[in-house]
Amino acid sequence: MHRYLKSELVVNCSIGLLKVSPFLEIIKQKNTFFRFFSSGAMLNQNLDYSSGEDKQSFVPPQKICPLDSTQVCNNLHNLGTNPSVAVAYFKDCENHGFCHDISTYTAIILILFNSNQKSSLVSLFSYLISLNTNPALQFSSLFSSLLQSSGGPGLVSFTLDCLFKSYSTCKRAPQEAANVFVHLGKQGFLPTVSSCNFLLNFVGDAGDLGTLNSLFEHMTEFSINPDIYSFTILIKSFLNAKQLDKADWVLKLMEQAGTIPNRLIYFTYLSAMCACKKYDPSDQLLQAMIKEGVQVSPLDFNMVIHGFCEELKLKEAEELLQTMSKENVPPDHDTYSYLIRAYCEKGNLVKALDLYNEMTSRGIAPTSVILTHLLHSFRKLGMNREALKYFEEFKKKGLELDKVLYSIAIDVHCRIGLMREAMGLIQEMRINGLDPDTVTYTCLIAGFCHKREIVSAQKALAEMFKWGLKPDRITYKVLLSGFCRNGLVSAVYDLLEQMSVQGFAPSIDTHCLVIEGFCKGNRVDDAEVMFKSVEQSIDGINRTRVFSSMVSGYLCQGYTARAHELFLRFSQQGNLIDKRSCGKLVVELCNEGNVGSACNVVNVMFREHQVVLDEFSYGKLIAAFCERGDLSGANFWYENMMKNGVQLNVFIYTTLMNSYCRVGRVEDAWKLYYEMLCAGVHPDVVSFTVLLDSFFKEKTKVKKKEKLWKNLNEGMEKYKIELDVICYTVLIDGQCKMGYLNHAQQLFEEMLSKNLRPDGPAYTALINGYCSQGKIEKAQALFQEMVDSGLRPDPVAFSVLDKVERCRETDVEFKLLQRILSAQMLIDSRNPSMLGG
Repeated sequence: MHRYLKSELVVNCSIGLLKVSPFLEIIKQKNTFFRFFSSGAMLNQNLDYSSGEDKQSFVPPQKICPLDSTQVCNNLHNLGTNPSVAVAYFKDCENHGFCHDISTYTAIILILFNSNQKSSLVSLFSYLISLNTNPALQFSSLFSSLLQSSGGPGLVSFTLDCLFKSYSTCKRAPQEAANVFVHLGKQGFLPTVSSCNFLLNFVGDAGDLGTLNSLFEHMTEFSINPDIYSFTILIKSFLNAKQLDKADWVLKLMEQAGTIPNRLIYFTYLSAMCACKKYDPSDQLLQAMIKEGVQVSPLDFNMVIHGFCEELKLKEAEELLQTMSKENVPPDHDTYSYLIRAYCEKGNLVKALDLYNEMTSRGIAPTSVILTHLLHSFRKLGMNREALKYFEEFKKKGLELDKVLYSIAIDVHCRIGLMREAMGLIQEMRINGLDPDTVTYTCLIAGFCHKREIVSAQKALAEMFKWGLKPDRITYKVLLSGFCRNGLVSAVYDLLEQMSVQGFAPSIDTHCLVIEGFCKGNRVDDAEVMFKSVEQSIDGINRTRVFSSMVSGYLCQGYTARAHELFLRFSQQGNLIDKRSCGKLVVELCNEGNVGSACNVVNVMFREHQVVLDEFSYGKLIAAFCERGDLSGANFWYENMMKNGVQLNVFIYTTLMNSYCRVGRVEDAWKLYYEMLCAGVHPDVVSFTVLLDSFFKEKTKVKKKEKLWKNLNEGMEKYKIELDVICYTVLIDGQCKMGYLNHAQQLFEEMLSKNLRPDGPAYTALINGYCSQGKIEKAQALFQEMVDSGLRPDPVAFSVLDKVERCRETDVEFKLLQRILSAQMLIDSRNPSMLGG
């Protein structure tokens, strides 16, 4: 005992554990020893359950002193004011063969409790738990002893808190700790709500929701009232598991308990709902937070705005941006980034730029991500000059430009042929510490190939290798396309060999690219050589792709007959080229008037391979029958299209309506119009032009005409139809024929006010109207205006004025102009190439 007191001069803080004998062997030696049992592997036997000071042994191993429990307890009591020395003594006793029992454990726990040495007690429990494998850990005797000691009411809760934390420290299964909690709770040993929260969090983080739910129920059973943190842990755990119904249940329990949710709960709930992509309920929760007076941050709004932007619900996202301003919550760069990206993806660049200007006016510096979205949108819309203008503006403002932005700018320069400027940007990148990558050089190579500067493209490739960059498949694809389009057959084969050396063995995609590329470069013979070289060595889907490429190549050069022949050859082998190539073949056959062969292709597709033609190709097929005046054939494919579930478009409906009107079946045209509306297809200006033209030509009863006119006006207003020159012409002609000359004149003036240039038929219709009402001066003036505008009067215009001339004398100069123009018309009719000059 004396040497422990003496050692205090050397050890000023707690002592670590020394190596011990296996604890289970000690249990067998003494029945009175407090039994610990748990599950899991034994941890390091040098585990420290002190406060962390250097480990020291104070009893030489060769001097073993016989000890009993009373003596050890007394010695520990005397060392009570020196917890570090007491822990060292406690451990040394065990090292020298002494078996601690409940009394000695009670004594050391009292010392650690009185000195508030939680970490040491946690280490002690962790060590003891790690030594045992019995799954039915019983602590009742120890806690009964603690309850009878002089430690006071806080001793039990202190010890329970350390015990539960020890399970987390030694990484035991959370369910073991929960079992201990339930076992002791039934014996009346209850932890504080703080300890329960630790245990709830421990179990919740492990994702054991069943045990978590059971723990919470036992808390209620043991009359331990959960606090705000208890509910927060439960809600967080359920929401992390995306069990929103369970989280709602906890919120209801909170309301019943009179506990008001705090910001942490709201934020946790909001985050989880956004993670589950439930953005509308998230918005409702955010509005409730504002209404309840909960402090909201930009992060809260950003989560919901981001969700709405992902779903392209931009109206709702903008409303939240306005709410932020109303609630004095400043939007940050993330807020604007989400909105700008969404508007760019939707193609509304104007709105994206408005938000960009609003952001900069607030003093928020745009990130490179935002700038990338803007430049990419300019490029996507073909607004290359504007993209370069903004890129220069970004540079002048000193904004941070990254490699991606430079690559976009270089690509834009290449697209409009500014290759020198593009190369200058590459040098600028290097000056600014940005190394051009493979993507950058690929853009440059594509630009050179587009300008047919193949030598420069090859130099750019060599420069890539010089800087240690390796081309990827896209780079080689760009080069192959460029070589093929320029007819550089040997260069193509050299590049294919180089690809193999670089580890990019030509794939089936490469062969298809070369075949179509040769055709685009007017080297069909070389394409056929490549086709024949790979045809026999492939099968299955690859064979289909190669045949499809050859068919597409033929069609590209107008070799429709060869394409059709190859299609038939492949189909006779029980195969079918891809749907895209089939559609192109049908379209080209229709364009050449070979409607029978087009129908044959469609039949082979469906009857032998159950492949349905696409909407566009169906439209071309139906239009081809309509041009031939074969309405029964057109109707057959129209019904076939509906039967196969292909969506009809406005072009198909309008084509059929026009054909019906041309043969006088106006009622069928109107019937088709109503079918179009029922199918949810919106008519366009051509649809209404067709119906208007038939309306003015058809002679029907007044009441029926009034009804049709009303339907036309309502339809045009409903679908916000913007009239074009042809539609205005039909309306002007119709109004003139009906005797409403003032209306016709208003329509003509309205057309001019919209910067629409009237064509010859528009002038002729109004001239005819003036002449029919005897307003010859106005007709002559309009005729002069027509000539002055550079339009040549057509034969109809002359025939109108000739009738008037026969009825009355007209101005000599005007008659001379008529004769000159008539002579010019005669010359033009003999030389068709001059018409329309």
